[in-house]
Amino acid sequence: MKKFFTVVLFALFTVTFSTSSFADTHHDLIISEYIEGGGYNKAIEIYNGTSETVDMSSYSIVTFTNGASFEPGDGYANELNLAGTLEPGETFVMAHSDADQPLLDQANLTGNSFAYNFNGDDAIILFKNYNADTRNGDIIDSLGKVGEDPGDYWGDNLTKTQDKTLVRDISITAGDTNASDDFDPSTDWIAFPKDTFDYIGSHEEVTPPDNDPKEEYHRTVDRIVDGDTIHVNEPVLGETTIRFLNMDTPETYHQDDYDPELILEDPNHSQKYHGEQAKEYLSELLQPGDEVIIKVGEEPLDTYGRVLAEVVRKEDNLNTNLKLVQEGYASTYFIWPVGPEETYQQYQDAVKAAKEQNKGIWSEDTPLMELPFIFRARYDNSPLHRYVANSETGLYYMPDDWAEVPVHARIFFGDELTALNEGYEPAFEREPIIADARSAELGTSVTVEGTITHKVVSGGLTNYYIQDHTAGIIVRTSDLEANVGDKIAASGVTDEYYGMLQIVDANVQVIEEDVSNIEPTLVSSSDLGESIEAQLVTMEDVEILSVNQYNDYTARDADGEFVIDNDAGFLEVGKTYDEIVGVIDYNFSEFKLMPRSEEDVTEELPVQSIQSARDAELDTRVHIEGVITAAFYAGGMYNYYVQDDTAGIVVRAEDFGAQVGDKISAKARTEEYFGLLQILPSEDHVSIIEKGVGEPEPIVITSSEVGEAYEGQLVTVKDFYVEGDDGYHNYQAYDANGHFVIDSDTDLVRANEYYQSVTGVLTYNYDEYKVMPRHADDVVEAQLLDYSAANLVEIANQHGNEFLLNQLEAELKETVETNGNTEQHIQSVMHSVEKALVKYQNNGKDAHLKNIEHELNKLFERKAS
Repeated sequence: MKKFFTVVLFALFTVTFSTSSFADTHHDLIISEYIEGGGYNKAIEIYNGTSETVDMSSYSIVTFTNGASFEPGDGYANELNLAGTLEPGETFVMAHSDADQPLLDQANLTGNSFAYNFNGDDAIILFKNYNADTRNGDIIDSLGKVGEDPGDYWGDNLTKTQDKTLVRDISITAGDTNASDDFDPSTDWIAFPKDTFDYIGSHEEVTPPDNDPKEEYHRTVDRIVDGDTIHVNEPVLGETTIRFLNMDTPETYHQDDYDPELILEDPNHSQKYHGEQAKEYLSELLQPGDEVIIKVGEEPLDTYGRVLAEVVRKEDNLNTNLKLVQEGYASTYFIWPVGPEETYQQYQDAVKAAKEQNKGIWSEDTPLMELPFIFRARYDNSPLHRYVANSETGLYYMPDDWAEVPVHARIFFGDELTALNEGYEPAFEREPIIADARSAELGTSVTVEGTITHKVVSGGLTNYYIQDHTAGIIVRTSDLEANVGDKIAASGVTDEYYGMLQIVDANVQVIEEDVSNIEPTLVSSSDLGESIEAQLVTMEDVEILSVNQYNDYTARDADGEFVIDNDAGFLEVGKTYDEIVGVIDYNFSEFKLMPRSEEDVTEELPVQSIQSARDAELDTRVHIEGVITAAFYAGGMYNYYVQDDTAGIVVRAEDFGAQVGDKISAKARTEEYFGLLQILPSEDHVSIIEKGVGEPEPIVITSSEVGEAYEGQLVTVKDFYVEGDDGYHNYQAYDANGHFVIDSDTDLVRANEYYQSVTGVLTYNYDEYKVMPRHADDVVEAQLLDYSAANLVEIANQHGNEFLLNQLEAELKETVETNGNTEQHIQSVMHSVEKALVKYQNNGKDAHLKNIEHELNKLFERKAS
């Protein structure tokens, strides 16, 4: 939750602003542009379209956060008072001080208060004569609806207040003075892709972007990311990252470099080597500034939001995707649907030829040890899940049997149902599955087994919703008494009832009573369709909008609106539910979610301990509370390290106003990022519970305890030596128990130094647990002269006598100046200390310990006055 914050800008001068075409048609100022982009790329532009110079001292921009209303005390209203004058036809731009430089270059005012840190669900009002105590004033213009939290944004996927640049239509000459009515940005605003800064600083007529997917786009290369990914200068379908289609080059993300001596022995080094080779070759084919033709695939975006396309060099029409395959820098990689048959065959012929000629990754001298998809599965500790089909034989294989299909005939399917629907047959023996029945022609006699997830009595018959690992279907019969959780076998004929597939005239029997329950699959409104018909699913963050006379509820999740069939009527209009479980039904020409009982509805997920969240299976939705111990900015978001009394975890989120020492609440599904457990809550599901509760005391551990048990927690390791670093800010350290790594991008420790302690959060990256200090105060250098002689001997035993003596001598030279020849005095004392040290190590007599302390104290007694 963002807190109230007021910023007053004092200006004793007239500000010079960017000038735009001036029509003299406005009666007052308007908000002319709105930018809500990545990270801190947030800006508001105000335009003076009147014929008079406007004194802005009576104007304010106020951000109403997360549904805050005009009622004082109801949520947070963050005010930014304005000053200076705005000339006719000119604009004034305010931007977050941490925005990208192109945006800052156009800004007249910057800051980092909450007024600047708005998001897609925050209403923004341009006031005149605003009173912060009463939240009253003259509304000059508005964006959003005050008092409403729309979820993530107002609008639709094309024109919305989240991850977009909105430019006011030039025909709009008066502001929206009703900030309490429904807000649809598409009526007054033109939407451009995220982080578009081309129009900020002036208010002129703009050409709306063409959001309809085209077969090809002409762009300029900005940079090469890796062997199969580039950035281009202008967005394609809202994205500038282009992932090469139909092929797959080895990965480079998993380590910083490779050892040439290990590329034939270690699959990680092999992968890195060939990945760098592919990137180097692509950098020869394409350089920044080259013009390219982007040919978008049948499914234009992948799960990471990247555009999937072929990239053709414009100057000579070279298909760089195909060229990488032809020269052996990439394998083909087709996931159904594969696109045009001619293109598919062209790539497969190319990979076959490259393999026969032993090129690149297919070389006999330096072969790639793992294909990229195998490497990713192993590295991410994720099982293979796609079925592998042979386009030449029409057979498909289990995911782990991918090698049964030659690379030049390999097609991946997400599930058996899709493979069967496309005419492929299993290459392995198995029992009949529900996917067989769903892919068969209507009227086919089928036999299936499945677990009952729901049953509905209708017309004297019972509809049993059953499913197995492949699909779901309805078995309609009057000859069975079975319960949810029972496994049944059914033989009958496929038929449709108003479009809903079912097995009728069924001979059915219970095979096993009360087997383990089917776990619902997480889906969103965009997934509702034939492929999940009759299956048990979960939908999250569901807002109930309305209900009709048939108890069909119109609902909305993050992807859009859908219908819930709830004859029992236990849902409530206006409420948002954390989770709703149900089966997917089809009636009256529409797929609908059908919850089975009130137990399927979770209005609020209860808070649990972080340890229980850590113990849950990955992809489990959890709700945790804890105190932030560290916050590191990376990739446009913050990694917040959060812990309670039981454990720690990383909460990855955009800046929501929280600081180290604040207690927060977060709700999301667990996942791993290169082995580090984390949750990524949406903006609505992360908030501050209490400010400034204070950091928990760090847990003191040794190097042998640096591991999973303390991942995400604040820890301290004491008495260690830093030997060196690997060139990437990973420092190799040793305490009495052994080796550990300190990860410090800001180099808070130094090589060849002994430290009293380091405090930091325990993180995991590049296959290694590491202690990550946060700031200089987390590192305490050792003062060996304060140690007892017994402790000094321990250090010598751990790291060697020479190490201890060198450290002591360096410390003495920094701290001691004696009467006479200081250097000679130090050398004399060090000689005596070394002799006493060796004698103690040989016979263990305490007298030698006392001698060490005596020699050091003697030197200090000779200290110059």
